[in-house]
Amino acid sequence: MEVFDYTCAQESNNPPSSAAFKNEFHPEILYQMSPLEDCTLAEMLLRPCPTKALSGAMFPDGKDTDKVPRVYIKTLHDKVYSREQQDVMIKRWPPSDIYEIDSDHCPMFSNPSRLFGLVLKVATNFESH
Repeated sequence: MEVFDYTCAQESNNPPSSAAFKNEFHPEILYQMSPLEDCTLAEMLLRPCPTKALSGAMFPDGKDTDKVPRVYIKTLHDKVYSREQQDVMIKRWPPSDIYEIDSDHCPMFSNPSRLFGLVLKVATNFESH
């Protein structure tokens, strides 16, 4: 069963230019721990993601690369990116710090208090350096 809707900006024989999860899969893939009200609002606001942005992401090395410390917040119940996939992303471009959050793919809905606490912690740590 296909879980994505694809959009082709050019002719249909070209690769898709954007993709989005089909609405019926949002509750079980994106927002399985989130309140229904937030899930409903997110469905109304969600837009297709440009596929080239995901497939063509670059991780350049250089003097400007680490001007701003990066952090990674690992979502422990994410059904879009498994823990193993998140570990691969972390390994490809290691952040300054790694935090974990007990949430689905969208911690701003499923665990907003903890996410806010982590963002505040990161900001505080950044200011002290």
